[in-house]
Amino acid sequence: MCITERQWAQIREFWSESSHATSSPNIPYCVLATVNEDGTPRMAPYSSLILGEEAQGFYFDEFSRHMSQNLERDQRICVLLLRNSKWFWMKAVLLGRFDHAPGIRLMGTVGKKREATSQEIGAFRKPLKKLRIFKGYQPLWGRMKRGREISFESFETVNCGPMQYLKTL
Repeated sequence: MCITERQWAQIREFWSESSHATSSPNIPYCVLATVNEDGTPRMAPYSSLILGEEAQGFYFDEFSRHMSQNLERDQRICVLLLRNSKWFWMKAVLLGRFDHAPGIRLMGTVGKKREATSQEIGAFRKPLKKLRIFKGYQPLWGRMKRGREISFESFETVNCGPMQYLKTL
């Protein structure tokens, strides 16, 4: 299943609205999943995903040695974008329904690890600008230099059983 331009625009809007440090008190993050050599899954939270044009993305691959090794062997990746606003989840629990999808899974493949461009570094740092004054900023995000491009081939919205969001992208 290919991702249409309209669907990709909605996915980018979802990521921008639901996970940005500038629109919520939470730090933006997603979960990346790869396949270990023995076939088991490996997942880790990342705060460096940038969604670009035409079902493309980029993330900084600096910390997770195991995930990086997995991607050298098997380029398949799944990215979980999840709304991390406590108000979104409280409203859903109180009303017994979701007004919007609670999450989106993006499936794709990654390229080789490479040096990030100044545009990619700038796009990554922009929503985190307000956090530069804190001690954890530099060790977590201050030295991001290398990453991987992602080409997304398909997606699916997260289903939460009887409270699933019925409107599709």
